[in-house]
Amino acid sequence: MTNKFTLYPAIDIKNGKCVRLLFGDMNKETIYNNDPLDQANWFVDQGAEWLHIVDLDGAVKGDQVNKNSILKILKTLQNKVKIQIGGGIRSQENIDFWLDNFVDRVILGTLALENPNFVNSLSQQYFQKIIIGADVRNGMIASHGWEKQSEISALDLLRNFDQSLISSVIYTDITKDGTMTGVSLDETINFAKKNAHPVIASGGVSNLNDVVKLYENFSNGIEGVVIGRALYDKKFTFKEALEIIREGHDNAFN
Repeated sequence: MTNKFTLYPAIDIKNGKCVRLLFGDMNKETIYNNDPLDQANWFVDQGAEWLHIVDLDGAVKGDQVNKNSILKILKTLQNKVKIQIGGGIRSQENIDFWLDNFVDRVILGTLALENPNFVNSLSQQYFQKIIIGADVRNGMIASHGWEKQSEISALDLLRNFDQSLISSVIYTDITKDGTMTGVSLDETINFAKKNAHPVIASGGVSNLNDVVKLYENFSNGIEGVVIGRALYDKKFTFKEALEIIREGHDNAFN
């Protein structure tokens, strides 16, 4: 468990552009920036300590489709911000490539579902460098860019990693992703309390109050939140969210 709550601004890349999807549907995209590096620089200027980058095309195809766009960010911002990356990382070769190119942590979703024993062994080799992506639709894990639905719950998936040396788990409610309808707070808290690793919440953040509610559950195992569309649609700024976390939130809302 980290010693502080962390905000992770999201940069989802599709066809080389920074986009947001609705419900994780590749056909329901909104383009926010034609240059992902420009977007990354903006978040860093706002005070971001971490960036959450996803290769959306890679997640579907199982390969590093937007590698060049992401490498541009990594090489420009090395030593300025920490970066976690997901989307199509399904081999040790993929992991080695990203970790050799200034990535701090890799997110494994499909691979964790399909080959948990392999991921457990990887966690021994890459101590605290691996995040498990628990992408949930109606209580069950989805994989392959959220296009395939399993019959395995998030808690059942994470039982495979109780003794693992992974860094954390990103718990995403796909039905909330890109909707700005509020986080699935109760489900996220329940998941965090029942699994052995710190949880990063994702999906549905709509306002600063959502961020505060998650922050208030740091002691329950929620160590951070991924924020996407709410920032892009200017519901609040990253700097505003960061200030609330830094200063505490006792008097933030009346």
